[in-house]
Amino acid sequence: MPSGEHESPIALARLDPDLVTWLLTNLFDVKVPDYHHARAQPTDVRVLVPRTYHADGMLLFCDAADKPVLAVVLEVQRGWDTGKRWTWKLYVAQLEAELTVNAALVVYCPDAAIARRYRGMFEFEGLSLPLRPFIFTPRDVPLVIDVDLARANPALAVFSTICHGAAADVDAVFPALAEALRALGPKRAISYYDIVLAGLPQAPRARWEAYMSTTVGSEFRSELLREVDAHGEARGEAQAVLAVLETRGVPVPEAVREQVLGCTDLAQLDIWLRRAVTAGTAEEVVSA
Repeated sequence: MPSGEHESPIALARLDPDLVTWLLTNLFDVKVPDYHHARAQPTDVRVLVPRTYHADGMLLFCDAADKPVLAVVLEVQRGWDTGKRWTWKLYVAQLEAELTVNAALVVYCPDAAIARRYRGMFEFEGLSLPLRPFIFTPRDVPLVIDVDLARANPALAVFSTICHGAAADVDAVFPALAEALRALGPKRAISYYDIVLAGLPQAPRARWEAYMSTTVGSEFRSELLREVDAHGEARGEAQAVLAVLETRGVPVPEAVREQVLGCTDLAQLDIWLRRAVTAGTAEEVVSA
Protein backbone atom coordinates (compact mmCIF):
# COMPACT_ATOMS: atom_id res chain seq x y z
CA MET A 1 0.00 0.00 0.00
CA PRO A 2 1.41 3.44 -0.91
CA SER A 3 2.55 5.51 2.06
CA GLY A 4 1.14 8.85 3.14
CA GLU A 5 4.34 10.52 1.92
CA HIS A 6 3.69 9.00 -1.53
CA GLU A 7 -0.01 9.83 -1.70
CA SER A 8 0.01 13.34 -0.22
CA PRO A 9 1.30 15.18 -3.33
CA ILE A 10 -1.37 13.48 -5.46
CA ALA A 11 -4.10 14.31 -2.95
CA LEU A 12 -2.94 17.93 -2.88
CA ALA A 13 -2.98 18.17 -6.69
CA ARG A 14 -6.54 16.86 -6.76
CA LEU A 15 -7.53 19.32 -4.06
CA ASP A 16 -5.96 22.29 -5.86
CA PRO A 17 -5.08 21.59 -9.53
CA ASP A 18 -3.65 25.11 -9.85
CA LEU A 19 -0.58 23.72 -8.09
CA VAL A 20 0.08 21.57 -11.16
CA THR A 21 -0.13 24.57 -13.50
CA TRP A 22 2.26 26.46 -11.17
CA LEU A 23 4.77 23.61 -11.43
CA LEU A 24 4.52 23.42 -15.23
CA THR A 25 4.81 27.18 -15.64
CA ASN A 26 7.47 27.99 -13.05
CA LEU A 27 9.67 24.89 -13.16
CA PHE A 28 9.46 23.94 -16.84
CA ASP A 29 8.41 27.14 -18.68
CA VAL A 30 5.37 25.37 -20.13
CA LYS A 31 2.62 27.55 -21.57
CA VAL A 32 -0.54 26.16 -19.99
CA PRO A 33 -3.66 26.75 -22.12
CA ASP A 34 -6.34 29.00 -20.70
CA TYR A 35 -8.81 26.88 -18.79
CA HIS A 36 -12.01 27.37 -16.83
CA HIS A 37 -11.77 24.49 -14.35
CA ALA A 38 -10.02 21.18 -13.71
CA ARG A 39 -11.33 17.78 -12.76
CA ALA A 40 -9.90 14.42 -11.83
CA GLN A 41 -9.66 11.73 -14.48
CA PRO A 42 -9.91 7.98 -13.70
CA THR A 43 -6.38 6.60 -13.48
CA ASP A 44 -7.03 3.14 -14.93
CA VAL A 45 -5.45 2.42 -18.31
CA ARG A 46 -6.63 -0.78 -20.02
CA VAL A 47 -4.87 -2.61 -22.83
CA LEU A 48 -5.98 -5.48 -25.07
CA VAL A 49 -4.16 -8.01 -22.93
CA PRO A 50 -6.34 -8.44 -19.80
CA ARG A 51 -4.39 -6.10 -17.57
CA THR A 52 -5.01 -2.67 -16.08
CA TYR A 53 -2.28 -0.13 -15.32
CA HIS A 54 -2.80 2.58 -12.73
CA ALA A 55 -1.23 6.02 -12.81
CA ASP A 56 -0.92 7.80 -9.48
CA GLY A 57 -3.16 10.63 -10.66
CA MET A 58 -4.70 12.23 -13.74
CA LEU A 59 -6.21 15.69 -14.17
CA LEU A 60 -8.13 17.29 -16.99
CA PHE A 61 -8.05 21.06 -17.43
CA CYS A 62 -11.22 22.11 -19.23
CA ASP A 63 -12.82 25.15 -20.83
CA ALA A 64 -16.16 26.60 -19.77
CA ALA A 65 -17.98 23.97 -21.84
CA ASP A 66 -16.09 21.22 -19.95
CA LYS A 67 -14.03 20.32 -23.04
CA PRO A 68 -10.48 19.24 -22.09
CA VAL A 69 -7.72 21.61 -23.20
CA LEU A 70 -4.89 19.83 -21.37
CA ALA A 71 -4.42 16.49 -19.62
CA VAL A 72 -1.81 15.85 -16.94
CA VAL A 73 -0.53 12.52 -15.66
CA LEU A 74 0.83 12.74 -12.10
CA GLU A 75 3.41 10.32 -10.76
CA VAL A 76 5.30 10.19 -7.46
CA GLN A 77 8.39 8.05 -7.94
CA ARG A 78 10.30 7.20 -4.78
CA GLY A 79 12.29 4.28 -6.24
CA TRP A 80 13.85 3.06 -9.48
CA ASP A 81 11.64 1.07 -11.84
CA THR A 82 12.82 0.35 -15.40
CA GLY A 83 9.26 -0.51 -16.38
CA LYS A 84 8.29 3.16 -16.12
CA ARG A 85 9.88 3.70 -19.55
CA TRP A 86 6.92 1.83 -21.03
CA THR A 87 4.03 2.45 -18.63
CA TRP A 88 4.52 6.23 -18.55
CA LYS A 89 4.22 6.30 -22.34
CA LEU A 90 1.09 4.19 -22.08
CA TYR A 91 -0.56 6.65 -19.68
CA VAL A 92 0.16 9.64 -21.94
CA ALA A 93 -0.74 7.89 -25.20
CA GLN A 94 -4.02 6.59 -23.81
CA LEU A 95 -5.12 10.03 -22.65
CA GLU A 96 -4.16 11.73 -25.91
CA ALA A 97 -5.84 9.08 -28.04
CA GLU A 98 -9.02 9.00 -25.97
CA LEU A 99 -9.45 12.75 -25.51
CA THR A 100 -7.54 14.16 -28.54
CA VAL A 101 -5.72 16.58 -26.26
CA ASN A 102 -2.07 17.16 -25.35
CA ALA A 103 -1.01 15.32 -22.20
CA ALA A 104 1.88 16.22 -19.90
CA LEU A 105 3.62 13.77 -17.58
CA VAL A 106 4.66 15.42 -14.29
CA VAL A 107 6.86 13.28 -12.04
CA TYR A 108 7.89 14.14 -8.49
CA CYS A 109 11.04 12.32 -7.34
CA PRO A 110 11.98 12.97 -3.68
CA ASP A 111 15.45 11.52 -4.35
CA ALA A 112 17.63 13.65 -6.67
CA ALA A 113 19.77 10.67 -7.75
CA ILE A 114 16.71 8.70 -8.79
CA ALA A 115 15.40 11.75 -10.67
CA ARG A 116 18.65 11.91 -12.65
CA ARG A 117 18.32 8.25 -13.60
CA TYR A 118 14.79 8.77 -14.89
CA ARG A 119 15.83 11.84 -16.87
CA GLY A 120 18.64 9.79 -18.43
CA MET A 121 16.20 7.02 -19.29
CA PHE A 122 14.42 9.29 -21.77
CA GLU A 123 17.40 11.17 -23.25
CA PHE A 124 18.10 8.66 -26.02
CA GLU A 125 14.98 6.92 -27.23
CA GLY A 126 16.41 5.53 -30.46
CA LEU A 127 13.57 4.25 -32.62
CA SER A 128 11.09 4.39 -29.76
CA LEU A 129 8.30 6.92 -29.36
CA PRO A 130 9.90 9.90 -27.55
CA LEU A 131 8.47 11.06 -24.24
CA ARG A 132 9.28 14.30 -22.44
CA PRO A 133 8.56 13.77 -18.74
CA PHE A 134 8.63 16.83 -16.49
CA ILE A 135 10.67 15.46 -13.58
CA PHE A 136 11.38 17.55 -10.50
CA THR A 137 12.76 17.12 -6.98
CA PRO A 138 12.34 18.94 -3.64
CA ARG A 139 15.29 21.17 -4.61
CA ASP A 140 13.18 22.64 -7.40
CA VAL A 141 10.38 23.69 -5.03
CA PRO A 142 10.98 26.88 -3.04
CA LEU A 143 10.87 26.88 0.74
CA VAL A 144 7.78 29.02 1.32
CA ILE A 145 8.44 31.20 4.36
CA ASP A 146 6.85 34.38 3.00
CA VAL A 147 3.46 34.81 4.64
CA ASP A 148 1.94 36.77 1.75
CA LEU A 149 2.97 34.09 -0.75
CA ALA A 150 1.56 31.36 1.50
CA ARG A 151 -1.77 33.16 1.83
CA ALA A 152 -1.95 33.69 -1.94
CA ASN A 153 -1.01 30.08 -2.76
CA PRO A 154 -1.86 27.72 0.13
CA ALA A 155 -1.33 24.60 -1.98
CA LEU A 156 2.23 25.68 -2.75
CA ALA A 157 2.84 26.34 0.95
CA VAL A 158 1.62 22.83 1.79
CA PHE A 159 3.61 21.24 -1.03
CA SER A 160 6.73 23.15 0.00
CA THR A 161 6.39 21.76 3.51
CA ILE A 162 6.00 18.21 2.22
CA CYS A 163 8.95 18.54 -0.18
CA HIS A 164 11.27 19.87 2.53
CA GLY A 165 9.92 17.68 5.32
CA ALA A 166 13.26 15.96 5.92
CA ALA A 167 15.28 19.21 5.80
CA ALA A 168 16.72 20.69 8.98
CA ASP A 169 15.10 24.07 8.27
CA VAL A 170 11.57 22.81 7.54
CA ASP A 171 10.29 24.39 10.78
CA ALA A 172 10.87 27.79 9.16
CA VAL A 173 7.79 27.26 6.99
CA PHE A 174 5.43 26.66 9.93
CA PRO A 175 4.37 30.30 10.52
CA ALA A 176 3.62 30.89 6.83
CA LEU A 177 1.87 27.52 6.54
CA ALA A 178 -0.35 28.31 9.53
CA GLU A 179 -1.34 31.61 7.90
CA ALA A 180 -2.09 29.77 4.65
CA LEU A 181 -4.53 27.54 6.55
CA ARG A 182 -6.15 30.59 8.15
CA ALA A 183 -6.63 32.08 4.69
CA LEU A 184 -8.47 28.96 3.58
CA GLY A 185 -10.86 28.98 6.53
CA PRO A 186 -11.51 26.11 8.98
CA LYS A 187 -13.61 23.89 6.70
CA ARG A 188 -11.27 23.89 3.69
CA ALA A 189 -8.15 23.98 5.83
CA ILE A 190 -8.86 20.62 7.44
CA SER A 191 -8.21 18.77 4.17
CA TYR A 192 -4.91 20.61 3.64
CA TYR A 193 -3.93 19.98 7.26
CA ASP A 194 -4.51 16.25 6.79
CA ILE A 195 -2.24 16.28 3.74
CA VAL A 196 0.53 17.96 5.75
CA LEU A 197 0.24 15.29 8.45
CA ALA A 198 0.30 12.48 5.89
CA GLY A 199 3.21 13.94 3.94
CA LEU A 200 5.64 14.75 6.76
CA PRO A 201 8.02 12.25 8.39
CA GLN A 202 7.28 11.48 12.04
CA ALA A 203 9.63 13.94 13.78
CA PRO A 204 8.70 17.10 11.81
CA ARG A 205 5.06 16.05 11.92
CA ALA A 206 5.21 16.02 15.71
CA ARG A 207 6.87 19.43 15.73
CA TRP A 208 4.24 20.80 13.34
CA GLU A 209 1.41 19.51 15.55
CA ALA A 210 3.11 20.98 18.60
CA TYR A 211 3.48 24.31 16.81
CA MET A 212 -0.18 24.36 15.84
CA SER A 213 -1.25 23.38 19.36
CA THR A 214 0.71 26.22 20.93
CA THR A 215 -0.07 28.95 18.40
CA VAL A 216 -3.44 28.11 16.84
CA GLY A 217 -5.13 25.59 19.10
CA SER A 218 -7.61 23.05 17.72
CA GLU A 219 -9.08 25.28 14.99
CA PHE A 220 -7.73 23.11 12.20
CA ARG A 221 -7.49 19.83 14.04
CA SER A 222 -7.37 17.04 11.51
CA GLU A 223 -10.55 15.11 10.74
CA LEU A 224 -8.40 12.01 10.71
CA LEU A 225 -7.56 12.63 14.34
CA ARG A 226 -11.20 13.41 15.18
CA GLU A 227 -12.23 9.98 13.94
CA VAL A 228 -9.76 7.81 15.81
CA ASP A 229 -10.79 6.21 19.08
CA ALA A 230 -9.82 7.83 22.35
CA HIS A 231 -7.10 5.31 23.16
CA GLY A 232 -5.46 5.62 19.76
CA GLU A 233 -5.65 9.40 19.92
CA ALA A 234 -4.03 9.47 23.36
CA ARG A 235 -1.30 7.13 22.15
CA GLY A 236 -0.60 9.43 19.21
CA GLU A 237 -0.46 12.51 21.46
CA ALA A 238 1.90 10.72 23.85
CA GLN A 239 4.22 9.74 21.02
CA ALA A 240 4.15 13.34 19.79
CA VAL A 241 5.32 14.55 23.22
CA LEU A 242 8.24 12.11 23.17
CA ALA A 243 9.08 12.87 19.53
CA VAL A 244 9.33 16.61 20.22
CA LEU A 245 11.64 16.03 23.18
CA GLU A 246 13.85 13.59 21.30
CA THR A 247 14.04 15.85 18.24
CA ARG A 248 15.16 18.73 20.48
CA GLY A 249 17.83 16.49 22.02
CA VAL A 250 16.23 16.45 25.49
CA PRO A 251 16.99 13.12 27.28
CA VAL A 252 13.86 11.18 28.27
CA PRO A 253 14.32 8.89 31.33
CA GLU A 254 12.49 5.59 31.17
CA ALA A 255 10.19 6.59 34.06
CA VAL A 256 9.06 9.72 32.21
CA ARG A 257 8.60 7.75 28.99
CA GLU A 258 6.36 5.23 30.76
CA GLN A 259 4.40 8.05 32.42
CA VAL A 260 3.75 9.78 29.11
CA LEU A 261 2.84 6.62 27.21
CA GLY A 262 0.60 5.45 30.06
CA CYS A 263 -1.44 8.68 30.12
CA THR A 264 -4.90 8.59 28.47
CA ASP A 265 -6.01 12.09 29.50
CA LEU A 266 -6.00 14.10 26.26
CA ALA A 267 -6.15 17.43 28.09
CA GLN A 268 -3.09 16.49 30.17
CA LEU A 269 -1.22 15.25 27.11
CA ASP A 270 -1.99 18.51 25.32
CA ILE A 271 -0.42 20.43 28.23
CA TRP A 272 2.64 18.20 28.11
CA LEU A 273 2.94 18.64 24.33
CA ARG A 274 2.96 22.42 24.72
CA ARG A 275 5.60 22.20 27.46
CA ALA A 276 7.77 19.84 25.36
CA VAL A 277 8.40 22.63 22.85
CA THR A 278 10.38 24.74 25.35
CA ALA A 279 11.14 22.56 28.43
CA GLY A 280 14.78 22.12 29.40
CA THR A 281 14.27 18.64 30.84
CA ALA A 282 11.76 15.83 30.40
CA GLU A 283 10.88 16.08 34.11
CA GLU A 284 9.71 19.69 33.59
CA VAL A 285 7.20 18.47 31.00
CA VAL A 286 5.39 16.09 33.36
CA SER A 287 5.74 18.13 36.56
CA ALA A 288 2.49 19.07 38.31
